[in-house]
Amino acid sequence: MTPPWMRGSLLLAAVLGAGLVIGFQFGRTRPRAMSPAQNAMDSATMMRAFDRDLSLDSAQHASIAAVLGRRQAGIDSAWRALQPNVRAAMDSTQMEIVAILRPDQRRKFLALLHREHGGAGMPR
Repeated sequence: MTPPWMRGSLLLAAVLGAGLVIGFQFGRTRPRAMSPAQNAMDSATMMRAFDRDLSLDSAQHASIAAVLGRRQAGIDSAWRALQPNVRAAMDSTQMEIVAILRPDQRRKFLALLHREHGGAGMPR
């Protein structure tokens, strides 16, 4: 019989592994090097995508743009509140991984992060 602490540790490792795989896959599929003006959450970028993908008529475009205009400050505020915690969780995860790797693997891991994330959020 497996001790409860080991089952918990294995579950934690599996969840962490799944999160890393999902995170790396997300990083590979998202558009590269977006400027703030091209940010996917930017209302102008969203409106271009809605117009292109949904074929909005002019009334729909105006109404949705108004909704986004009213809600953008709340969205920005929520992101600013969450972002430090998300960044801290990502940083601590990366540092734990770096501590496990051999020196040659660390260099490759850091190069992978740099390539996939453009140097943003690199372990300190």
